Amino acid sequence: MNKSANDPTVTLRWMGQIAQHVAAGRPLPYHLSLFLLQGLSPFLETAGEVSLDQSFGTRRHGGISISNAAKNAQRDDMLRHLHNIHPEWSALAPSVASRRMRQAFERYEAGRWKREKSATSAPSSEPFTTFWRILNAGMRMPQEARLRQILEHEIQEAV
Repeated sequence: MNKSANDPTVTLRWMGQIAQHVAAGRPLPYHLSLFLLQGLSPFLETAGEVSLDQSFGTRRHGGISISNAAKNAQRDDMLRHLHNIHPEWSALAPSVASRRMRQAFERYEAGRWKREKSATSAPSSEPFTTFWRILNAGMRMPQEARLRQILEHEIQEAV
């Protein structure tokens, strides 16, 4: 399995870069050549017994798809950013902030979202901008416990 398989955003980004290079007739940089070689080798060495999706790490057994993992990572980044910039939540502990953020989201979804979901652009003020973007992209807002973990992850990364 390829080394980048643990990070679906890297796998998707590198696959996209390979496609761009090939479409433009440009040679692949070393890191993309190595990625491609490591991804193809298990497939070729087993005469196809290891599938390409397994070989590149895009197949998730019992987990979420690579595209959903990438969407969740994007959503989590948006929620961490919202927590940092929103004056009502930025000074709160993740346990309290997650509860209040989830409550605000539920109010938005039950009220404003019904009027704003057909809009072509997000509302101009937070937290409604982030909530609109999450819902508009077809993503789900995490429940309070998962949201707390997402916000706690931000604190651990900063230490």
